[in-house]
Amino acid sequence: MKIYTPEQHDLLDWIPANDGIVLIKAGAGTGKSFMSREVTEVLQPKRALYTAFNKAIVQEGIPRFKGLNIECRTWHSLAYQAVKPKNISDISYKCITENLTYTKKAALIKGINDFYVSASTDMWEFFEDYFRTPDDDVDERMVELAVKYVEKMVDKTLDPSFNFMLKYLHLLLSEGSIVLEYDLVILDEINDTTAVALEIFKLIKAPKKIGLGEPNQAIYDFLNLVDGFELLADEAKIMKLTQSFRCSEIIANKITKFWHRNVDEEFEFVGTDEPVENGKYLHCTSTNGKIIKEINERLSAGKGFELLRDLKDIFAYPMAIMGASRGKKVYQKQYKFLEDEYEAWDQTRQKGVSFLQYLLEHVDDQETKTAVNLLVSLGRKGVNIFDLYKRAQDAPVDFNYTIATVFTSKGLEFETVYIDDDLNGRIETILANGGIRTHEDLVAFRCYYVACSRAGSNLMNAKALSY
Repeated sequence: MKIYTPEQHDLLDWIPANDGIVLIKAGAGTGKSFMSREVTEVLQPKRALYTAFNKAIVQEGIPRFKGLNIECRTWHSLAYQAVKPKNISDISYKCITENLTYTKKAALIKGINDFYVSASTDMWEFFEDYFRTPDDDVDERMVELAVKYVEKMVDKTLDPSFNFMLKYLHLLLSEGSIVLEYDLVILDEINDTTAVALEIFKLIKAPKKIGLGEPNQAIYDFLNLVDGFELLADEAKIMKLTQSFRCSEIIANKITKFWHRNVDEEFEFVGTDEPVENGKYLHCTSTNGKIIKEINERLSAGKGFELLRDLKDIFAYPMAIMGASRGKKVYQKQYKFLEDEYEAWDQTRQKGVSFLQYLLEHVDDQETKTAVNLLVSLGRKGVNIFDLYKRAQDAPVDFNYTIATVFTSKGLEFETVYIDDDLNGRIETILANGGIRTHEDLVAFRCYYVACSRAGSNLMNAKALSY
């Protein structure tokens, strides 16, 4: 006989008896995956869909729903079936043939991608608003170019991107050209999804729709994701799960007090007297640069590690910068602009200004600053980034010691979690400036909550919990 908490009982009683959208606010480790299976078993749909923005989450759902009539598919998989493209390719700096600066090309590409992930169905209206200047004028040239490259994907003279396919599916559903019907649709991590995916979720025909997640774990703003709890609040039934089956009572209490002091006095999060004890350790940080630093420390100590992303992806940008600084060709499309930046630096060299310093002054984004600072730090220690990469490739794998960012470790659980000082430092800075003042500050606190709540029995170096 299965034993449920009162909150779980409420879900299993309400959902079968009512149609419409149900949003389940499920705290860290409170069993949302378990409950999605339980609800599906009770409903016994003839045709159901389980989906999420993240492919890894969908893959985890396949064994969970085994034996039930439920498709586990990403939104992109559904879109691919509708568009049926021959090739798929991200729009890059080199796709733009007009004579524009890198900054202009980057802005154009961002505008196009932002349209694709938006809820908008009118690209002219979207781009006219998007490329509006501070003086309230419209940059007509940028609008025309954005429309041009969208239409090139439509008429297949430019390979469609993954984001284009989502928008295309959205438009087909919106105008009724195609219809998707299910008995049940479950959207996991609805707190971190794209606006276009949320529109598709609403347009799919299904009597019962369930959104799983937690607003306090919405941390992917940099990917242009939105919070479904906020956008669907007026048309959905909202229920909650607050009993964690992962975090110890001590850890849960510390997190709760931290949240009450700084974010929300009504926050509920209850720990367990049987926390996760799986022998796994997570060194949790916020940037790839910090991952590389920890890799260097582990290798220096002759120890192994496990990563949650491909090593080449973690090292890609700092290695591209270092290669470009030597005048070498950059092979990754997203970093091709470094070749032009090197040429500009080489033609106007100032005495004593290195290429790395030039990048800090001329490329204004956090990824560049982090990568350059990493290279400078490793250089002071006499560590070459390419040599470090080769050593890391040959390093032994220790499945019990994971090095990862809070973004890639979200959804996982470990017996012990170590919070890197970059996460602590961000919270310290916010508190020193008077507390949460911006949405960016709030996201930093959410990241800290996500990082700390990966821990079952041991939480180390979580300095901010005591502030």
